[in-house]
Order: sequence, then structure tokens, then C-alpha cells
Amino acid sequence: MSKGISFLEIGILYATREIAINLFEIPSGIIADTFGRRKTLASSFLVYIIAFIVFYLYSSFLLFLFAMLFYALGDAIRSGINKAMIVDYLKRTNQINFKVEYYGHTRSWSQFGSAISSLAGGILLFFNKNLDAIFLFSIIPYLFDFFNVLSYPKYLDEQKTKYLSTKENLKFITTSFIKAFKSKPLLHSLINSSIYSGYYKAIKDFIQPFLKSLIISIPIFLYLSNDEKTALFLGIIYFVIFLVNSFVSRSASKIENLFTTQANFLNFSLFFGVIVGLASGVLMEYFNSIFAILLFIIVLSIENSRKPSGVSNITDNSEDDIHAGILSVQSQLASLFAAIIMMSIGFLADMFSVGVGIMISSFAILLLYPVIRIK
Repeated sequence: MSKGISFLEIGILYATREIAINLFEIPSGIIADTFGRRKTLASSFLVYIIAFIVFYLYSSFLLFLFAMLFYALGDAIRSGINKAMIVDYLKRTNQINFKVEYYGHTRSWSQFGSAISSLAGGILLFFNKNLDAIFLFSIIPYLFDFFNVLSYPKYLDEQKTKYLSTKENLKFITTSFIKAFKSKPLLHSLINSSIYSGYYKAIKDFIQPFLKSLIISIPIFLYLSNDEKTALFLGIIYFVIFLVNSFVSRSASKIENLFTTQANFLNFSLFFGVIVGLASGVLMEYFNSIFAILLFIIVLSIENSRKPSGVSNITDNSEDDIHAGILSVQSQLASLFAAIIMMSIGFLADMFSVGVGIMISSFAILLLYPVIRIK
């Protein structure tokens, strides 16, 4: 927005990223088969860096579309491979029965990293007054991650599809899709997990303008400029949000155990999370209330509590030899739902407001709930 881009254009940029992730899933799988999963995963961080450089240097909507394609390629390479490597590692070390706990802990560390980066971003903005600098400084941890992944055990480069041709790889991915849509339990599991992930992805960024207006209106630290107040409080707010999410992710298996079945937990968390999102939109639109932030934190926390269970449920309902393919399907569906919701919120935000966009999108998902709940 600071570069003069409208809500709809922002929605288009996010949607382009999500759709491009879908398109890049198959070639990323082929690249992983050719060069090995460990090396391919490491290369994804270099692809992200190209996107950051474009975002740092330019202010053009068209060039941002170009940068989003690189970001999407990095995401497509990373997402499916990372989950498949975790499953492989757990099987090799006889820990597969701990997969919910393991997914929860990995996601916990991810959220802790996000908490630190949010705080760092707020500090950078406070002293630098230039949002572009965040992209420049983001390159540093991505370089660390590049070398970190290269330190993984070399056997993780191996996989069952290692010696398949491009044609056979395409057949493998296609077969995963067909099996996903033929199996009713698996399809319900995929959609249930994906639609909330897409919903979470869509609203987590669109709430920022509301946070900024709320922060500016708070009559404290009046000696600071509006930009300084925004930087300080956004950094702190997102630090707290991701710290809470880190704790929730680590406790994912315990939260699931509060319910009689995994399906009941996934159904309840989906319905309750969207209801909370709808309520946050109402508070944003009609009350300009700080409680909208608390509800927003709940929406994000629910995603982090249910994500490990969602992955576990999907793998339980699919055959062992297509886990990587099915997890790619889940990632693609989440991207598709995110793209649709992002475009909708962006359009409605330009027409009315962000609050209205979140309200209408939430209501639409609630209407679909009877057909997307896990039986």
C-alpha cells in the first residue's frame, strides 16, 4: 500500500502467488527427483532471495507480479518436499507414531522464527522508516537456511521416485490427484484442511491496515510519529501473535486429545475458527474495536493447532507410496482456496472495506461447512 497499490491489486498479487504455486508443483517434484530433495530444498531459498531483491529495488505492480512468480517457485519447491522429508525421516528413525507431536514442534519453531522476524521488522521500520529495508535484511536468514538444509543427512536426497522419467513423474502426480478425488474420506480430509489454511493465509495480511489505523488512534506515545508508533506496535503485536502460535503448535497433540476423535477436532476447529473470523470482521467494520485483534489471534492459533492434525489425517487416509503426491495436492488446494479468498477480500475491500471483505468471505465458508466437514 505504501507503494500506491490498491487492495484489489494486492489481492491479485497474493492470488498470483498462490496459483503459481499450483502450477510449479509438478516441475518442482521433477527437479527434486533429478537433483535430490535436500539440494532442491536448499535451492528454494536462493529463489526466494531473487523475489526479495525485486521487491526491494522496484515499486511496479507488473514487476511485483514477476517477483511473486519467483516467490511461488520457492514455495512450491519447499512445501511438498519439506513434509515428505519429515515423513521419511520419522520412518527411518522409527518415530512415525509421533508424527502429530513432531509436526507440532516443527511448526512451533516456525512460528517462533516468525515472532523474532516480526520484532526485527518493527525495529527496522522504527529506525529506518523504509519498509523496503525489510526485504533486504530478509536475505540474511534465508542464506543461513540455505546452508542449514545442506547440513541435513545426505540419505534424504534419496526417494522412491528417484529414477522415474519426467513422463513417469507426471503420471505419479496425476495418479495422486485421481486417488485424492476418488477416495471420499481423503477428499473430505484434504478440503477440510486446505480451506481453513487458505482462509488463514488470506486474512492474516489484510488485517494489517486495520491494525495501523487502530494503533494511530491510541492516545499513547504521542511524542512518536504515526510511522514510528505503527512500527513499534505492529512489531510487538505480531511478536505476541507468533509467540502464542508457537506455544499452540507445540501443544497441538494435547489440544487434539481434548476431543473424542481427530475428525471431531478438525470439524470443530474449522467451524469455530471461521465464526471467530466473522466476528473479527464485524468488530473491525462496526466497532473499530481492539478486541478484533484478540479474535484475529484466535483464528491464527487455530490454524497452528489444527495443521499437524490435518497433515496426520491426510496421510492416514492415503497410501504410503503417494504421501508426497497427496501432500502436494493438499498444498495446491490450500493455495487455490487462498487465491479465491484473497481476490474476494481485495475486491470487497476496494468496494466497501476490509471488514466487509472478511465478513462475506467467512459467511461463504460457513455455508459450505455441511459439505466439507469430515464424516
